[in-house]
Amino acid sequence: MITDDLSNRRILILKSDQAPNILLSRLQKKCNKLIYVPIVKTLPNFRSSKVTQKFNRIDSYTLVIFISPNAVRYTFQFLDDQRMALPDHIEYFAVGLTSANLLSSRVNNVNYPKVNFSSEGLLELARFRDVINDRILIFRGGEGSNLLRESLVSQKAEVDYCDIYERQIDGDKLIEAKKNLKCCDCLIVYSAQVLNALSQLINIDNSRDWTELTLLVPSERLASVARGLGYKTIKIAKNSSAECMEIALNDIFS
Repeated sequence: MITDDLSNRRILILKSDQAPNILLSRLQKKCNKLIYVPIVKTLPNFRSSKVTQKFNRIDSYTLVIFISPNAVRYTFQFLDDQRMALPDHIEYFAVGLTSANLLSSRVNNVNYPKVNFSSEGLLELARFRDVINDRILIFRGGEGSNLLRESLVSQKAEVDYCDIYERQIDGDKLIEAKKNLKCCDCLIVYSAQVLNALSQLINIDNSRDWTELTLLVPSERLASVARGLGYKTIKIAKNSSAECMEIALNDIFS
């Protein structure tokens, strides 16, 4: 439960323009100075021949993984446009609860890590301890961490990516985010892409010691990226769920 300690704190959330932000909805009732900047634009990648090829061969896969809610949404959109359906024989996995809930509206056998909503959490599931000879397809939004693929390939699995959508930093929103950072008490970020883009701007601005800014992230992997960029005060939530992010935010100012 959020306490009054957050009521006058300036909290800045940087996230995608498409995904519903449950954390934002929860905090709007508790924080008087909450700012949300949809800094990442998501666009379908349906015209890619590589995407089409993956769907044409989807029956050949034994296991399919969805990295994000947007990966599920854009996959559904592509399937609807092509009048296709996800095969029943495939084992389906999602990195987080939101993705799993969306996916469950179309398929029955959906699994996800119950605690650690990340690639690391997914790899801790029993099913991923034995993937020899499995053919695995990962739906995602462009390049990101290769941890999942590298781990599965090391276990003799065959792994392909399907970049069903693209993520682009909105330049205007990036400028807006930078302006809001000047009086921000806590920055909430969900991706390395956003941190890297932001660092290119703030490194040339000496109006504030950006490394002293309190940063809240949903994973150790993202915290590692932040440390590399110079951030010193980093809070890591238990996972990316709205509940855990809210608890971590409350801890920062308690």
